[in-house]
Amino acid sequence: MILHRTPDDRLAAEFFRRDYRDRGMLKWGGFYLSDHTSALAKMHAAEQVERPHDQQPLPQLSRQLAAAWRSQRPVHLQLNSLDDNQVLTTLDGVIAGVDADQIVVRLATDHYRKLQLAEIRCVLAGDDQSS
Repeated sequence: MILHRTPDDRLAAEFFRRDYRDRGMLKWGGFYLSDHTSALAKMHAAEQVERPHDQQPLPQLSRQLAAAWRSQRPVHLQLNSLDDNQVLTTLDGVIAGVDADQIVVRLATDHYRKLQLAEIRCVLAGDDQSS
């Protein structure tokens, strides 16, 4: 068998003209699929519904909130209200103030939210959210 040597540019041009079938946008599907799968995984992780915890007694709530305020450790609060998806509302932040039957929570966005103790279902340490 005798192979004829052809200049590379001409060989490439012949290949693309005769043999290569461009798949158009299909070749980008692999990139899209990878990014899409990653985005879906993040979305599903964010949609995990936290199980409702038992209502903590008011004295226990007060003690935990006061301790979190003194130590400035993050807390995870489960509230007695439902969000738009009919799931118990949760808040993560640091207790910025305590006054009688109210607390002020500094959220991660540096916004503040004032809550009545009666609105809070339970208090968890910031790293104890999965239980």
